[in-house]
Amino acid sequence: MLHATAVRFQLKSLLLLGPSGSGKSKLAVDMISLGATLISDDRVWLCIEDTRLCLEAPEQVSGKIEARGLGILRMKSSVRGPVELDYCLDLSLESHARLPSMQEVTKLGHKILVLPGLPMVPSASALMLLLKNGFSEDE
Repeated sequence: MLHATAVRFQLKSLLLLGPSGSGKSKLAVDMISLGATLISDDRVWLCIEDTRLCLEAPEQVSGKIEARGLGILRMKSSVRGPVELDYCLDLSLESHARLPSMQEVTKLGHKILVLPGLPMVPSASALMLLLKNGFSEDE
């Protein structure tokens, strides 16, 4: 179980990590307003499905997201069942490089690449482009 938020757009998913109050849910709400679908907010199960690292919502938080200053909102359309993890952004990791490099971490025996989210948190629209198109092949 991770203290995290996760969204999906088309067939790609993004896991948002970071301490409480770092903006995970706000970023997810912004992405949802641009067309993403909620996987889970506040808590995310990380699991292995058919040798793939996947994300899933615990039943207690499934279909709900916190909008700070407003309350817990129900999400009529949210992802059910395990979703393969594609990208990870950590709002506690810092990189001062103009084009930050990803850090490799191991979770449940699988290596994943994690983007640092500080000091410049990527915009929701930039993250949507990442989910839609991926990184440039030239990078």
